[in-house]
Amino acid sequence: MTRYLIIAFFLVNSVHIVFSQKLIISGTVRDIANGELLVGATVWDSLSQTGVQTNAYGFFSLEVPGDNHFLKVSFVGYASVYIKDFVQYKYPLDIKLTQDNLLKEVTIKEIKNIDAPAGSLSIPMDKIKAMPALLGEVDVLKALSFTPGVSTGTEGSAGLYIRGGTPDQNLILLDEVPVYNVTHLGGFFSVFNPNSLKSVDLYKGAFPARYGGRLASVIDLTMKDGNNQKFGGEVGIGILNQSLTLEGPIVKNKASFIVSGRVSTLGLSSLLQPKKTSGYGESRKYRFYDLNAKFNYQVNKTDQIYLSFYNGFDRFTYGEWSAINGRSTETSLGNNWGNTTATFRYSKVFSQKLFARFILLYSKYTSELANNFEDLNVDAEPVKLYRNTNAGLTDLGAKIQFDYFLSNRANLKFGLDLTRHSFSPFVTKSNYSGSQQETGKGTLPATQLDFHVDANISLTDRLHFNPGLRYSTYHVNNRTFLNPEPRLGLNWSLPANWALKGGYAIMNQYVHLLTNNGFGFGYDAWLPSTGKVVPSRSAQLSVGVYKTFPQGGLELSLEAYIKKMKNLIDYPDGTNFSGLLADSWDDIVIRNGVGRVKGIEMMLSKKAGKFNGWVSYTLSKSERKFSEINDAEWYPMKYDRRHNVAITTNYELGKKWKLSASFIYQTGHAVTLPEAAFIAENSDGPRFIYDKRNNGRMPAFHRLDIGASKSLVTPHKRNAELRLGLYNAYNRNNPLYLDMKTERNRDFVPTRISIKQVSFFPILPYIGYTLKF
Repeated sequence: MTRYLIIAFFLVNSVHIVFSQKLIISGTVRDIANGELLVGATVWDSLSQTGVQTNAYGFFSLEVPGDNHFLKVSFVGYASVYIKDFVQYKYPLDIKLTQDNLLKEVTIKEIKNIDAPAGSLSIPMDKIKAMPALLGEVDVLKALSFTPGVSTGTEGSAGLYIRGGTPDQNLILLDEVPVYNVTHLGGFFSVFNPNSLKSVDLYKGAFPARYGGRLASVIDLTMKDGNNQKFGGEVGIGILNQSLTLEGPIVKNKASFIVSGRVSTLGLSSLLQPKKTSGYGESRKYRFYDLNAKFNYQVNKTDQIYLSFYNGFDRFTYGEWSAINGRSTETSLGNNWGNTTATFRYSKVFSQKLFARFILLYSKYTSELANNFEDLNVDAEPVKLYRNTNAGLTDLGAKIQFDYFLSNRANLKFGLDLTRHSFSPFVTKSNYSGSQQETGKGTLPATQLDFHVDANISLTDRLHFNPGLRYSTYHVNNRTFLNPEPRLGLNWSLPANWALKGGYAIMNQYVHLLTNNGFGFGYDAWLPSTGKVVPSRSAQLSVGVYKTFPQGGLELSLEAYIKKMKNLIDYPDGTNFSGLLADSWDDIVIRNGVGRVKGIEMMLSKKAGKFNGWVSYTLSKSERKFSEINDAEWYPMKYDRRHNVAITTNYELGKKWKLSASFIYQTGHAVTLPEAAFIAENSDGPRFIYDKRNNGRMPAFHRLDIGASKSLVTPHKRNAELRLGLYNAYNRNNPLYLDMKTERNRDFVPTRISIKQVSFFPILPYIGYTLKF
């Protein structure tokens, strides 16, 4: 560790070049209407023709040669503010911008987002909310699946496969805290309520050094701070759920809150079904909820406190019952899962060049599989049996992060992260054998400590260099893993609005996700690396060219990447990790796999004007190799999709109506098909003979969604919005899975095996209504 601290110290001093400094201007930029900090706002100096952008907390620091000129502060969709006579102000400044709808088609030309690393993007929340969605449920993660390099699994799934990775290889953060389960309804849509979110950023290439712990991507979601000017909110009514959002000032201009919740409509239907007093029957009950809350308090111009909270849970129960002659029995199978997260953040401006934040975090994931039996007999003692298997993961952590603005040409980000993980893999409690029993390992602790440093250096006005280092240590079961993770980014602005970007990153992943898909919606457990199953590791190189067309408001990007992975795991088909098998899970899995991924991504976007949207295309190939699978030969990853095309469009039709449409096409994912089958005349079914892993392909997946929204004003002068649309507008039968059946003749003799495609979602209309107050 000392050696890397010395390297970091040398890096800090090597970039500290002395410039002529006459004045340093620093401050924050906010929305005047609600007090929300504006991330990525531009502060431009008219004399030196240089500028900077605000960080994730709306803070900036800029050196200017004197005070005989002006600064321009601007943000897309806001009226610009001009600042003169710098010496008369007390720093840090608190700059407030006003939204101006007339500026929607204005493109800021003074500065480009050259600091954004290769393979990163950010979609504005208003664009995400405008996209058509399954049953009208706006989904942040599914919106990302319409961007290059990102695809989904089966129809309706919210799990993301990014640049050849799997969903467990995505680090998903909500206000700095990792969220381990990100789906409701078994994966049909995500747990993130769009009404509570301010921004979503995706990193899939040149990862900043402050991120680590996953191989494929980082999805960083930030919650709204809450309106510190006036109280307001909105009520949403939809097919799947109902929502309520409240926000407002606690102390005007200083403290505010936001609370946003959703509850499923599906759970209400089960309450309306009366249970019969006799006979036989079955029941299915499903419900979910999620709640977001955030409080922030601006202590003074340099200090601010944030408290964030999230809790969400899903419960699914299938039951069978009978009631005959005074005896009633009931058997139920349940699958429950959910998350709870909390964050305390304290940000402080130590000087006009040094910005810091101190973070405490908590995250808890729980998954439960429950089997209950009840026998009530008026002539005998009642019998109540249960078997509950739980898996969970709890994180307690702290972070210290600093932004140091050396000059307009160099700044540093550095800090320490400490996390204490507590794994609870497959703890089973049961009384089926007549006595109380408990199996499983109980809590398995692990400790992770990470140091990171990022330097953003402008070698010239056009050439920007972003070296970084993350050094991680992971201690579990008396075993310590030490891994340096170098990072490198390059941004080169070329004439005629062209740019060249590149990046290199090494990532390590210390946790593994085990999934049982044999029941309900799946039963997942997170496990740490061990002496047998060592951390997974990846190395990725990416390079791309970018072009902006200021007159048309267009942006074009073309990016290529190659990624190699090692120490991957897999497991034999049909493996069940619950119960006693969990005690030796690291003996069951197939270890030491390798992966290779390569691809080309293209995106053409139009971000302004009445007609806007984007087109993306991805050509990629993702393969795996294990010594115990496929005769140690390379085979396609299950969700390897060679071609992926996505189109998203929005059109403002007058002042009230907005139209939207989304189209997606994906090559069918890989599937393992039998080479032959052995059918005995008196057997119940065939015995399939398999040869190669993922030797076939599902049919191609494609779908068109269309939607429309109308802005309304109620008789009480409240703003409202009506949304309607069609999911799968041309009723495409997209494959969910393949069902293999044995066909027999009249004598019940097997004759052949047929493969039938099973589809789930036909054309689905949706309607929703939102009332704002």
